[in-house]
Amino acid sequence: MPNDPEYDAAVNTAIDKIQATIPKNLVQKFRVVSKITRDDFQPCNPGECGEICAIDGSNVMFLESGSMALVLFRAAQSTFLNLERARRSLTPLTFSIIGPGVENQDFPGLYKDCFGEVPGTPVENEDRTRAAGILRDTIEYWVTQTMAGSLGSGALLLRDGPLRVSHASHDTVLTRIENTCRLRDIGLAGVSKRTTATWGGGHPILPSVNGLAKELGVKAPWWIKVDTEMLDYAQFPRWQHGQMYIACLHPRAKSPLKIDLPVETSPSSVRNIMDRLAACSGDGRIPGYPYPLFDAHRTVVLTEEIVEQVRSDLMRRIAETGIERQTYDILFGDYHDEFARY
Repeated sequence: MPNDPEYDAAVNTAIDKIQATIPKNLVQKFRVVSKITRDDFQPCNPGECGEICAIDGSNVMFLESGSMALVLFRAAQSTFLNLERARRSLTPLTFSIIGPGVENQDFPGLYKDCFGEVPGTPVENEDRTRAAGILRDTIEYWVTQTMAGSLGSGALLLRDGPLRVSHASHDTVLTRIENTCRLRDIGLAGVSKRTTATWGGGHPILPSVNGLAKELGVKAPWWIKVDTEMLDYAQFPRWQHGQMYIACLHPRAKSPLKIDLPVETSPSSVRNIMDRLAACSGDGRIPGYPYPLFDAHRTVVLTEEIVEQVRSDLMRRIAETGIERQTYDILFGDYHDEFARY
């Protein structure tokens, strides 16, 4: 590729497209469009964290073929009391087949096991990544619902990701979780490291807000409510359960976070939640990220060691069933593995 004019032109075109979304005057343009002033940024006043429970999930795909794939998933919760872990739990490792056929056959049973009812909307197998995410989300929502009913009054319940569902069957579940939290005086927040939200025809919101905070001399930790009217597009409103905020929770934070809170959250509750998030985001390894969520991630993640053990177990059990090696290769073999040898 060195001295290849066509390659150089392709790289330059790609960089031009990226630069168009984050131009040099990004912050200045955002300041004019958003009309945000220094007074719109609210300071965090970290104090005691109190009881905080964080939920996360993980999934990995195995044995992908033209007609099916096997997905492994689980969820975890880590509960802290003033940054001392009080309890932690994991759901069992769960397998599901994605395909063959149009609709996922395992989803109705999983959903009923979790919520005691059959889902009103099926999950389609066509997009395997999306189907795997919906299966994992189902377990996550079950753990979230369980913890919403068992935490003490005044606790804070964190979800890794937005307060927005990606499948119709989860809409009623998230609504129940919100209602339970409201009745039991439990704070609820969705914390996202990234967001698809853009403004002005494709400019990313996180670096825009962060850059403006720096230009205005706002010192972290801070938070700000986002007026969704200025965003390029809105999610399907029925599935969007949260009001968007952006927060930088530590002076040495690598990046601000998008935080979703239920729409009916009172201003005093918003301040309380942001103060508590800042109070638990001082871990030296990842300053600016709530430590309970970090702990939940470390608990639930399907590590390379786990994945290799599962793959080995699957291969052994497949061999024990009498499936011939050639049949296995036809179903699950990948020519790209062979290509890589040459």
